[in-house]
Amino acid sequence: MGFISVDQKDNLFWLGRYVERVYLTLRHFDELGDRLLDIDSTAYQGYCRRLNIPDIYTDALDFIERYMYDQSNPDSVYSNLSRAYDDGIVLRSVISSASLSYVQMGLDAIDEGRKTHASLLLSQQIIDCLLAFWGCIDDYCDAHQHRNVIKAGRYMERLDMQLRLHDPWPRIEVSLRKLQRRIAGGGLKCDGQAADGIMEYVLKAPEDDDSYLAALKLSHGIIIAD
Repeated sequence: MGFISVDQKDNLFWLGRYVERVYLTLRHFDELGDRLLDIDSTAYQGYCRRLNIPDIYTDALDFIERYMYDQSNPDSVYSNLSRAYDDGIVLRSVISSASLSYVQMGLDAIDEGRKTHASLLLSQQIIDCLLAFWGCIDDYCDAHQHRNVIKAGRYMERLDMQLRLHDPWPRIEVSLRKLQRRIAGGGLKCDGQAADGIMEYVLKAPEDDDSYLAALKLSHGIIIAD
């Protein structure tokens, strides 16, 4: 197993998290947008609570606009993808310029969407770019350990968002097992008790707020910092 510096490991991990955060956000965003416009104009408030982000929005349309495009909003899709790009820049020699180019294409799509407000088409374009990014990681990121660290970030983010948004426990189990494999392959340190605790909820807990919250708290300690 090759050597990865602490800084490089951190960049890889957070690149994976930010890319997955944008991907999952967009997967939920279109459905949420339809609900906001057609059923419940306040639905974004519950979404903000579950993701633990500040509700700074005046109404549904303000949420749709600022949550997608606002560069000054640290929780926006644009801001999260920008952070992924910043991590990718310093990892260009590891992940390849081809991989990084798809993150840039996603940012370009958001810039175009800000002008045209074609949010549905925009979301699908960015999703396609991010799926292509992961394909490039598999093709061009040659070091097994590097791939595992970036994918540990990916599945850590997926687990976090699934718990916050109350995905069914069987789907959470899949993410947890993938995360554990990537932690081991990346040479990261895993808190086995935290992982076992989450699995207890996966196997036995009802789908209620208290169970998801307890499992979410455990997930925050599953990776032990160097």
